Amino acid sequence: MRTLTAETQRNEYGRMEDLLWEVANTSEELNDVLIEILLRYQPMASELRFVRSALNANYDLYRMMRHLSRIEVLLGLHGSEEQRDLVMEAMEIFHSWVIRGVEALVSKKEIPVEELPFIEFEFNELWNSYVKTENPYVMGTLIHLAGFFNHTKNLLRSAVYYLLGSKGLKKTPILYIV
Repeated sequence: MRTLTAETQRNEYGRMEDLLWEVANTSEELNDVLIEILLRYQPMASELRFVRSALNANYDLYRMMRHLSRIEVLLGLHGSEEQRDLVMEAMEIFHSWVIRGVEALVSKKEIPVEELPFIEFEFNELWNSYVKTENPYVMGTLIHLAGFFNHTKNLLRSAVYYLLGSKGLKKTPILYIV
């Protein structure tokens, strides 16, 4: 996200494809480690929740990277000011939530579930302010950002499940609205 933000600010693109391959390789390695945990150890319920959440988060993080790489391609093809503004606004919304989701999985840092409706509201506001565009590149970017948003919510859902179990998910129905 930081790379795309920096590229958008400089209006210079090209790093995201390399990052996508790095993420794909890391994703495969993480899957192998998680399967190894299941095979070698007798995990407890919280460890199983972690493995399940990490597998789901791994998939979502990879898909998020794919959306970012496609957004970079669209920016490279056209890169209008409207399109760059859209990307910058979206990255502002998403960045802290993605960090929260990853920190919850890595450090067991709690997610402020009472704030979750705000990400939905902020993205809907962003969507509504750009959806009537006549620029196909802006619309394409917006569609990829919608996919990124859905995977962000899935990442947060995985983190909440890991920290609080299925009872915690019942307290956060906003994460199921896709």
